[in-house]
Amino acid sequence: EDCDIEQIDPKRTDPEYFVYECLNVEEVEKLLNESVEKLSTQLQITPSLAKVLLHETRWNTAEVIERYRNNASNLLVSARIKAAAPSAPTPPPPTQTPVPSTSAGVTACCYRTQLCPVCVTVQSTDKFHSLSCQHSFCRDCWAMHFEIQIGQGISTQIECMEQRCDVRVPEDLVLTLLNRPMLRDKYQQFTFADYVKSHPELRFCPGPNCQTIIRSQDISPKKAVCRMCKTAFCFRCGTDYHAPTDCQIIRKWLTKCADDSETANYISAHTKDCPKCHICIEKNGGCNHMQCFNCKHDFCWMCLGDWKAHGSEYYECSRYKENPNIAHESVHAQAREALKKYLHYYERWENHSKSLQLEQQTLDRMKARINEKVMKGLGTWIDWQHLFDAATLLAKCRYTLQYTYPYAYYMDSRKELFEYQQAQLEAEIENLSWKVERAETTDRGELENQMDIAEKRRTTLLKDFFPTEA
Repeated sequence: EDCDIEQIDPKRTDPEYFVYECLNVEEVEKLLNESVEKLSTQLQITPSLAKVLLHETRWNTAEVIERYRNNASNLLVSARIKAAAPSAPTPPPPTQTPVPSTSAGVTACCYRTQLCPVCVTVQSTDKFHSLSCQHSFCRDCWAMHFEIQIGQGISTQIECMEQRCDVRVPEDLVLTLLNRPMLRDKYQQFTFADYVKSHPELRFCPGPNCQTIIRSQDISPKKAVCRMCKTAFCFRCGTDYHAPTDCQIIRKWLTKCADDSETANYISAHTKDCPKCHICIEKNGGCNHMQCFNCKHDFCWMCLGDWKAHGSEYYECSRYKENPNIAHESVHAQAREALKKYLHYYERWENHSKSLQLEQQTLDRMKARINEKVMKGLGTWIDWQHLFDAATLLAKCRYTLQYTYPYAYYMDSRKELFEYQQAQLEAEIENLSWKVERAETTDRGELENQMDIAEKRRTTLLKDFFPTEA
């Protein structure tokens, strides 16, 4: 029919397309409890046991059911619910202690007692509790053990007090013996956090003091944005979003940057000399297209090359030129070459990070000027909306560009294609940055055309190199 329109799959057109939902604590508790009740019903086990088994298998209901029906005993041992074998001597038998008669001719009945191996006191057997391992301790010692463990942030991993016994203490026993309400609440908060962290589809928002939990069935390194605090992060690893670099590589890069920070301190300076008149220049904007205030010479902040010829030389500016003879050099020469390579990429990584901060300042100044224009009746906020869209896109593109440098540092194959696309993206970002910093005097059509070009370059690079597989 005429109304039939071909549906475009956003997964194919947008490399950052990601379906997720933001949930609160109550919604997640309901979600987890539904899984517990379902498993409890299917296997005819207690909810407490079902919860431990799900937690142990990362909430894989099908795996729990299969393993339980194949060999329930092995599953319980691997989940540390049941002891693998008798790991302790038989507890000392209860003793009978006579109770003195209260009156002549009346025989007192006997009561059973037991020695607690922790506090070494003899108490009535009804004050003792034991786990499946049969290790028995008095109520007060268990309560003290729980309090110490919770104080250390341990909840689902609380174990038996017997040495070399790793049987877990069930949640219902902990809650039964904890008398202080604040301690019970803390324990339940810790267990809830453990359950969320073990669930592959759930992530805590890393925003400060945010209780939102993100849920997605797509376990890939895509960007999730919390609807409450607006924090953006990688759903797979929970750190700052880092496309096109994958989670393992960005961890290696950040570790290396932390280890080599002292070596790279020299690049923290914000000034360079003009390559023509040699006057000292401070970078006060995000754009790498610099113009000397003294001699008006246009040059690139990164390589100090002439900007007029730079449009055709971005590939040379952003790529690192390997020494083809380095394998035959001395160990010291190879070490210097390795440091030189690292600093090449680190300098560009750090430069774009600082450019993002400077461009935020540019945006703030732009807002103030536009607000002043609106107050004077020179248009409305809607008339100037395209400037904010341009600044937002610029930040988005530069953020992606920043994370291309760790990717390039570690990559081996397809490097020439990647560096070509990286250089093309960088060139369009600098063109956009130049126009955004002069947005009020730039033709709107020209600005929007540059926005379109920059975004297409960014999307093309992500489609070709972003590792989105789960």
